[in-house]
Amino acid sequence: MNFEDNFQPIKILAGERVFELLALRRTSNIFGITEAPWAAAAFQIEALVVQMESHLNEWDALAIDETGKVRLIRHNMSIYDLQCKIPPDITGLQSNFFYNCTLCNAHIFQCEHLRRQSHLDLSTTPTESESISACPECSGKVQDLGGEMCFCLDCKWESVALREL
Repeated sequence: MNFEDNFQPIKILAGERVFELLALRRTSNIFGITEAPWAAAAFQIEALVVQMESHLNEWDALAIDETGKVRLIRHNMSIYDLQCKIPPDITGLQSNFFYNCTLCNAHIFQCEHLRRQSHLDLSTTPTESESISACPECSGKVQDLGGEMCFCLDCKWESVALREL
């Protein structure tokens, strides 16, 4: 897992769907499977530990570095720098506190305080009454599927994920 600013996660807490997708890349140990209900299943991808977390949305993941710094990664490639610390040796979270912005107390998907980067530029996204002919990412040809849905034929940009924010 690579980040532009050299953030180096050593553990990923993954929602159910992310956990299943990453399992295909598993390179070594499967561990944490016990009879205790709090012990989540986990595996390794090289040196990165991936653990399922039930308090996450199924397509979200938390990347944790060795100091406990945390980033929330959404399936639409939005990344949020969280203001909390989570120890990398944690076996499971007790709540979904990380979805609240500590600065404005709103849901983090509705504020801009913690957003580090986004694959989608919301300012260039068409509304339902608009249609675009060029991709906001690469200026390539856009295929309109009706309503809010369209995608770029050149770079694979799509507007479908905006409905889930």
